[in-house]
Amino acid sequence: MRNTLLIIDDSELDRAIFNEIFKKEYQVLRAATASEGLDMVRNNVLRLAVVVLDICLQRGSSGFSVMERIHNLEGCANLPVILLTAEPEPQWVYRGVEMGAVDFLAKPLAPLPTQNRIKAIIEEAWGSEEEQDAEAPAGKISLAQAELISTRWQKKFLSFCHNHDDTFSSYIQRLRIITSALSNTYSELFPESGLTPYDAKLISMAAGFSEIGQLGLPDEVVWAGPDQPEPGRSQFFQHTQLGGDFFKDAPHDWEPLTTYCSEVAMYHHKNYDGTGYPPKLSRDEIPLSAQLVHTAMLCSDLADRYEKEPDVFKMVYRALSLRVGHALSPNMLKAMDASRKSLENVFRTMHLNRRPKPEDGKPRVRDAVSPREDAKAEPKSDPKGSKIVENFFRPRRGRD
Repeated sequence: MRNTLLIIDDSELDRAIFNEIFKKEYQVLRAATASEGLDMVRNNVLRLAVVVLDICLQRGSSGFSVMERIHNLEGCANLPVILLTAEPEPQWVYRGVEMGAVDFLAKPLAPLPTQNRIKAIIEEAWGSEEEQDAEAPAGKISLAQAELISTRWQKKFLSFCHNHDDTFSSYIQRLRIITSALSNTYSELFPESGLTPYDAKLISMAAGFSEIGQLGLPDEVVWAGPDQPEPGRSQFFQHTQLGGDFFKDAPHDWEPLTTYCSEVAMYHHKNYDGTGYPPKLSRDEIPLSAQLVHTAMLCSDLADRYEKEPDVFKMVYRALSLRVGHALSPNMLKAMDASRKSLENVFRTMHLNRRPKPEDGKPRVRDAVSPREDAKAEPKSDPKGSKIVENFFRPRRGRD
């Protein structure tokens, strides 16, 4: 249960105020220095719901560097960090969001608005109290174990992508949060689907591995994306099969996390009407996990497109409403509409740091992972290619 909040602030008064605001509903940890705060994070990885971090710590590292160190700790890649300052300069806000902060609070803290904002962030990241308390079915992986495993492997995955595109980490973080909002709402709206709060949490974890199959492709094929000429085009389409195979033969006690990871990696580019890739399957034959992540990818892509509009959610919703029956199901649009509050906050706070295109003109990896609805070519089978990573999860002596 994520019932613990941590504030890292060298002001004793501000720490006391924060404690008074939340002590009736949460356990509140207070740290005066960066080193003390990092120790508290390490010792409470599975209980922490959010970290509130002062930008201007007078002793030791700045708040920005502390946030980066927190997200590099095992199990903390998706831990929400809210930055706190008495002087919310626009450049600081922009830098904080670029580095992965989910929100900004200005001192002095107003109790009711602070409560509402932080509660909303906790629910977006971890779900409601009922969802967090959801027990794993007998013989299935616990949410705590799944979180540790998924964050460990996501960190490894992102380390391979960093030199290609330093915005990819923030993109994956945003994708997971959007998927979480859609999944939780879908389980509430459509209980007949069989999607439980437990499954919704696992699917949001699986979203972080949607593009893992691209590790099996040459860099130039990934950069060129789905619109490149043959033979690269067909080769690019193979990344979904590679991604699906990546999670085969995983330890049985990791289920159903690895099944969701495999489904998402295989079908995240599949449109509801059957177009997209890989071939076959349409409508409700497509795994619900993949439909949710596919919709989240469309939301993220469209939010980038309309980020300068006054009402980003309205523009994204309008664009997706025109694609019902083609890119997504009617139920997915209903889930998106019901997730309005959560998605509005994501679209407002989580933007990507776009770098200028390199002089060689090659697109970045981020350009290749955005959903493309016009990609209708079917991938060609490649038995040899599909075995590149199929043994990755086989037990090996000496492996941690």
